[in-house]
Amino acid sequence: MDHSEFDRLAPVLCTKAKSVARDFFGRREAAEDVAQETVVRLWKAWDTLSSPVEAERLAVRIAKHECIDVWRREQRRPHISLTISHEQASPAPGEEHSLEEAELMNALSRAAHTLPRAEGRLWRMFAEAGMAAREIAIATGINVRTVSSMLSHARKHIYNVLKEGGYIDG
Repeated sequence: MDHSEFDRLAPVLCTKAKSVARDFFGRREAAEDVAQETVVRLWKAWDTLSSPVEAERLAVRIAKHECIDVWRREQRRPHISLTISHEQASPAPGEEHSLEEAELMNALSRAAHTLPRAEGRLWRMFAEAGMAAREIAIATGINVRTVSSMLSHARKHIYNVLKEGGYIDG
């Protein structure tokens, strides 16, 4: 199959991969990451595929394997949410975060400020405004796959900064 066929089928296959991941995890962020990785791996194998049916089968298989890989990685490291909202950043009157939570939230905020400008902008839209990748794509005019990729890079960058700072065991 040629690459124009990939351009036509990629959104359908991405949706299929997201569905597999949402069924597995029940979380939108994990589904986006799995779908993104699935599309990348499909692109690499595209020249070897002979039909759309074969492409769909491979997409589902890749998504399932990627879900298992993500789950295994999560089991090896403690899970922290890399999203922050204004409500989380400053406690309401009478409500107090523990010192550790406050320190982690400050470290998360500092880590987000170390992102490159473009990724930082998309990260704020995602984490602070609670926008989905598709909404960000519409608002910025950036392709939704590019937005997903940039958000994934931002998550990894923030995770690594927190890990290096000793806030996360890895």
